[in-house]
Amino acid sequence: MNEKEIIKSALDDCGWSQKTLAQKVGYSGQSGVGNHLSKRSSSMKVSEFVKYLSAMGYEVIVKSSSDKKNPIQWKLTLEEEDK
Repeated sequence: MNEKEIIKSALDDCGWSQKTLAQKVGYSGQSGVGNHLSKRSSSMKVSEFVKYLSAMGYEVIVKSSSDKKNPIQWKLTLEEEDK
């Protein structure tokens, strides 16, 4: 599953439209979100990915695929100026 599919799935789970997400992250219109989720666009920035998921109440966690090898986890958050 790629980043766009994750955002679309989270939107479905929340019952939100792209317009609702755009409003929650402070965009003036739906096109900012729509452009990021378009099949024509390249991969989105990690900051946008985190911003969208955070607005929907999700966390982005980075962890080793082998907890036995490395149990450390990191939670991605938005920088204060990005909020």
